[in-house]
Amino acid sequence: MQKVTAETTIALAAPQALLGEFVAHMRDDHGMFFNVADDGAHSFENDGYRIELFPQDRGLRIRLEAPDEHAMSFTKEGIVHHVEEFDVAAAESIRWNNEQAQIGTTPENFRVLTVLKSEMLFDGMQRVTLHYPDIKALQSRGIHLRLILPCDPSRVPVWPVMGENGAPIWPVGADELHARYVTLKNIRADVEEVDIDIVRHGTGMISQWAQNASQGQLVGAMGPAGIRNLPEAKSYFLAADGTGLPAVAQLLSRLSQDAMGDVVVALPASVDYRSYLPETGLTVHTLSPDAFEENVVAMAERLTIKDTTGYAFFAGEFGNAQALRAHFKKVLGLDKTTQISATYWRRDR
Repeated sequence: MQKVTAETTIALAAPQALLGEFVAHMRDDHGMFFNVADDGAHSFENDGYRIELFPQDRGLRIRLEAPDEHAMSFTKEGIVHHVEEFDVAAAESIRWNNEQAQIGTTPENFRVLTVLKSEMLFDGMQRVTLHYPDIKALQSRGIHLRLILPCDPSRVPVWPVMGENGAPIWPVGADELHARYVTLKNIRADVEEVDIDIVRHGTGMISQWAQNASQGQLVGAMGPAGIRNLPEAKSYFLAADGTGLPAVAQLLSRLSQDAMGDVVVALPASVDYRSYLPETGLTVHTLSPDAFEENVVAMAERLTIKDTTGYAFFAGEFGNAQALRAHFKKVLGLDKTTQISATYWRRDR
């Protein structure tokens, strides 16, 4: 597959300072470890994506690779967003060499979805069914979706539009939007319907929206994006609490029936995992949602074996994700292409 590329050079008085902050943030908060060359260039590569950072005398050159233009749009936005965390002016000054987006229009991957119904799937999980225009053409792009809601639900939404730096301009003030990634649990492409499953809890805006969503309500979405396929492995280990449960279901659906390994998921005792997860050759272990966070790391250590477990995935709480990332990398010897340990939420936030 022909990859797409993009480049920019940010003029900076102290490029090494921004580079150091950027790389440390990506490592500590996102588990992205950059390789460092003798000339000081930093690079990260995974799943068809590549980021290269080249410090210069008065600037920082950034080169990106992505599987396609759709994926590149997310990558550019991510770079702009993370630069902005340390230098707002530098982020605004970014100009990509081959920008495809139409300035002032909604992003290419943006769609307005319509709520068809919302129901409690089981204790602790809400399912929202949405009409998703063009999902048949878009579904191959990945399993994750950025859901976008007005912070003030009483207002008519003002959607993001593309800026000159390759990232969407998001409305502020009364029109501010709230965006979070969710996973497409089920896709019925022929009728342009999707299901998203969201953990029910008391404070999260997306959770509250899901529990109160009504037929005909509109919501913005960007995507899909993210994982498309899993690499071949001798044995797989997949684990997730309720927030990552739809992702595990999607990953299992991408494995052959003769794949081997273990799955650890948080499910209430009243729920048969067979009613939620696709048929699989992996051994499924369930923990109650209340016990999952305390026990999942020990279960992972017991169920995985160096030189046998060839791919590992976790989605859930930050502390669990940190501990399991260390286990996957240091104990199992897995690299960035064969393990993902993703933070979907943080305790006390």
